[in-house]
Parts: sequence; structure tokens; C-alpha cells
Amino acid sequence: MDYAVLDQEELFQLALQAMESQQHAEAVALLKQGVRNDGEDARLRYLLGAEYAQIGLFDRAAAEMEQAVALQPGLVMAVFQLGLLHLTQGLPERAEQAWQGLDALAADHPLQLFRQGLSHLIRDEFADCRERLMLGIAANQAAPMLNEDMKRILEQIDAQQSAVPETEPAAGGSAGTLLLRGYASSGDDKLH
Repeated sequence: MDYAVLDQEELFQLALQAMESQQHAEAVALLKQGVRNDGEDARLRYLLGAEYAQIGLFDRAAAEMEQAVALQPGLVMAVFQLGLLHLTQGLPERAEQAWQGLDALAADHPLQLFRQGLSHLIRDEFADCRERLMLGIAANQAAPMLNEDMKRILEQIDAQQSAVPETEPAAGGSAGTLLLRGYASSGDDKLH
């Protein structure tokens, strides 16, 4: 199919359908055409970044999400996902920097609660992490797949805490970073 004949909204809707159906090649092709048509379309850049993350092209994912956030700083899901992407790649400082774009959100906004939980995870503050992530899950009605991502992180925390005595430090870095690296490479993570 010649995607050049489709307008931006058609490309956006078809790309969403392809992403939901796990048709990665189709989604990437549609999104890349949309970006070629209009490099200023933050929505399509964000989705292209999410799709790149889904297929393991993390550098490309970060570049597209950074572009999306630069074009539309109020695209808070892109801001959050960019931070999460940095975090899963073992770059907690970059994650915290990206999440500064969420500062204007209310304290009880789900993305703010998830951000706080993950910040606690970076510092190996597992009880506080759990509390914040659970509050975020309860408050989040708009993005149920993100709730699933946060539940997987909680499961990873539970698994690690039952396997490693609390007094034993994690080898090679903080336990939070190790958990998130495992989450990113688990093969079933989805950055929506």
C-alpha cells in the first residue's frame, strides 16, 4: 500500500490498530510515513518511539520520544515514558531529568505517583516504591496497559526481595536499577 496517500489522522489511527495487533512492521511503516509527512507531529513521534521500544530499538525509541517531548512538552505520557525508557536502560539520572516535565501535574495524578514510586525504586526504598505505585495504579483509569507495566515492576520487586536478604547489597549497582533492567529485557514489556 502507498502510505503517502493517507493523511495524518488516517496514519495515526491505522498505526494504533497495527500496534494493538502487534503488527510491528506495519506500525513502524505507518508512523515513519507520518513523520515524513509532518516532522512536527509529536503524537506520531511518540508512538514511533513507543514502537521502537517495543521491538528493542532503544536508542531510536529515546530519540523519537525526546523529539516528541521537545515538540509538545505537555504530552505527559511521552514525558513519563521517556523517563521510564531511560530508567530501564540503567540511566536513572536521565530518567529523573526527563520526569521534570511532569512537575506541573497534580500530586495525585497517576503519572506523578508512578514517577514518585520509580524514584523510590532508584533509591532501593521498596516500601515507599510499592505504596506510590499502588496509589498510581488505583488512580490510573486512562492507561490500563501502564498499570500492567507497574504491576510487573511490583512483581519483580517481590521476586527479588524474596530471593535476596534485605541486608545484602545488590552486586553491580542498585537493586532498583537491576530490577528495571530485568523488566526492560523480559521480552514482554510494553512502553505505551
